[in-house]
Amino acid sequence: MYKILLVDIDNTLLDFNKAEKMALIPVLKKYNLCSEENIKLYSEINLAYWKMLERKEITKAEVITLRWKEFFNHFNIEVNPDIINENYFNDLAEGAYFLSGALEFLKEAKKHFKIYAVTNGRTNVQRRRLQKSGLDKILDGVYISDEIGYHKPDKKFFEYVLNDLKIKNKEEVIVLGDSLTSDIQGAINSGLDYVWFDLNNTNPSFNNRITKLNDFFKIINFE
Repeated sequence: MYKILLVDIDNTLLDFNKAEKMALIPVLKKYNLCSEENIKLYSEINLAYWKMLERKEITKAEVITLRWKEFFNHFNIEVNPDIINENYFNDLAEGAYFLSGALEFLKEAKKHFKIYAVTNGRTNVQRRRLQKSGLDKILDGVYISDEIGYHKPDKKFFEYVLNDLKIKNKEEVIVLGDSLTSDIQGAINSGLDYVWFDLNNTNPSFNNRITKLNDFFKIINFE
């Protein structure tokens, strides 16, 4: 019987894509680059660098610097990533938009589990978004990679969480997240059960997969 739910935040509970877009628009407008095409380009570049971080090829500091340099190189524009990041992160921290069904899911989940968020996000951004959304009042706790010193899918991230919660039986823990390479691979690396939230319905053949949050309870036989 599961007692602990470790749940990702971005694109599992909160709509990161929307938050990212709203934070990105002022940056692009400043350089007359605001278009759906350029938002998509930035998102693709950003995601690629986060994947590199997950593979331990670069540091988070490099992620938040190199993504801007590569993006603006497409337009032969030289920028100071530190200045851009200051404004971008301030706006991103205000982007606390729940995904459809997330609040209802959490209300039901609270009946069955202790719920802890596990995120690779930036500390000041995630703490503000948790506060603004009210998740800080709903969740039993939050574990942020910047504070732990390890990032998902690193086994050490989950070991830290399990040790901090004094979990002796891994069978009492289940992981829910939208990223196969971060959340699900991290669960696999750590010997934890998992459910993949396939937000965009990309892989119907994958086991332990849901496309709606409330289907979580069906897949773990709580209904």
